[in-house]
Parts: sequence; C-alpha cells; structure tokens
Amino acid sequence: MIKHITLTFLFGAMLLLAGSCGKDDYKFGDLTTPGKPALTVTVNGKDATHPNGDGTGTIQLSIHSEHAYNYKVDFGDGQTPKTGTISAYTYTYKHTGVKKFTITVYASGKAGITSTNTMELEIYRAFIPNPELVSMLTNNGVKKWRVDKDAPGHLGVSAADAFTPAWWAAAPNEKAGLGIYDDIYTFNASGNIFTHTTNNDLFGKKEYLKDFDPAMTGTGDYTLTGAKAADYTETFGYDGSATEEFITFPVKGHLGIYLGTHKFQVLERTDTHMTLRCVQDPGAWYVKLIAIQ
Repeated sequence: MIKHITLTFLFGAMLLLAGSCGKDDYKFGDLTTPGKPALTVTVNGKDATHPNGDGTGTIQLSIHSEHAYNYKVDFGDGQTPKTGTISAYTYTYKHTGVKKFTITVYASGKAGITSTNTMELEIYRAFIPNPELVSMLTNNGVKKWRVDKDAPGHLGVSAADAFTPAWWAAAPNEKAGLGIYDDIYTFNASGNIFTHTTNNDLFGKKEYLKDFDPAMTGTGDYTLTGAKAADYTETFGYDGSATEEFITFPVKGHLGIYLGTHKFQVLERTDTHMTLRCVQDPGAWYVKLIAIQ
C-alpha cells in the first residue's frame, strides 16, 4: 500500500513538472518597423553664390527615424559605411571639384527590421595645391611667363594617351610672327588673378577662337588681331591629386595655342621653366613656358 502511494505521488509530481515545462515565450514585444529615415543635410558654406559649398567638402547629416535604434550610413564615395547608434554626423569628402554623391541610410529597429532612405547632393571640394607649385607659378606674389620659343618642342601635339609630342614638336621660333611669342602670362597669388597680355593678337584654331570672336568661321590655324584679341584678366585655380597637378581657368584663360581648353597639366616644373599639357582634338597638346620675372 505504501509502495502504491509513493508511486502515485511520483507520477503526480511528474505531471505537474511536465505542465510547468511548456514552450518558452520568445516574443520580442511590438515589432514596429522603423519609420523611413528623414535626412537633413547641410553643406558647409552653401549659399546663393556657392551652391555646392565653400570648397571644404564637408557636410552635416542628421537622421530621424521613429523606433530606430541603430544606423548604417553610406556616404556614396566608396568608403566604409558608418554604423552605430549615432544619428548625427560631420563628414568630409576627399574628391576634388564638383561631384554628385548619393547618401544611403539604413535605420534598424527591434529584431533587425530595417527602413532605408537616400538623398543626392552635389558638393565642391577645392584642390589644395602643393606650396611648391604655388611658389613656382607665382613666386608667392606676381610672376610673369612666356612661351619658351627658343626651346625645341616648345609647342607640340601627340595622341591623347601620350605624354610627349610625338606627332609634332615645334622647332625653335617655328611660329614667329603669328602672335604667340609676344604673349605674357602674369600670375598673381593675391586673389589668384591671371592677366594675359596679348599685344592685340592671339594664335589658335579658328574653331575655338570663336570664344573671342563669335563671328569667326572655319577651322585651322589663325591669328586673331585687333580689339577682339585684346588683353584680358580673369582668375586661375589649381586642380589635381597626389600624383597630378593642373592649372585651370574658368572662361578664356589659356597657355600657348588657343584650343578652347582651360585645364593644363603640369608635366615638369622648375623655378624658371615648366612644361604643360592639355587635351583637345585630335589628341594632347604641349607648351613650354619660361619665366621672365
């Protein structure tokens, strides 16, 4: 009898234990999807005069998303996205010039549920030139240059993917009397001011000299003379990367033959000489300059 009572008690205890070992409750609570991230971007220095910013390449990004706990931010420049709980960032791009980027933000809530949003922006980042380039070009003040007419290959042309004038290299003084050897290029470091003293004649290609004389027709070498070839002044700038240096002009500025291009790569430079290259049909063009002051 005692044995029967004991077995009955043990059986009941096992039933009670089994009843208490139901399925675990794995609920996360309310799995609300985070709201679509609202993105606010401020470009440093952006105003009516500087629509793409002040040249620092820096932006301020703030994110708001209801029920979000973590964020992943891809700034669209190929760099590793930022991740964490931070919803406000100061970020500086590393490109030069004006470039468009797409910012993508992923906002995550409970159980990793994610909402996304994107925003496009155009931002300007100025190239910071090597101080040696600035000193060479401007003498940290005012410096004047002219075409090095006595040097072999002071003008030339090649295929666009070449860096020496393989197709044509001008012999010394080959273009005498055509209005290119009397030009003076003055670079002023104060305000980056460029003055082109033309002596009222400009040598270039007719198809591009239309920038100076809209009535110009035809193609080929030509010397423009008179008031439309008068001296002019504009700004100049710098562009490039860790391995390349360029001198740039915004409107008509150029060095050597006028080809309608305003960006010149510096291939070689010393305090008194520089060799430059630009790209225009049918390939790459070259000019050598010599300092005269």
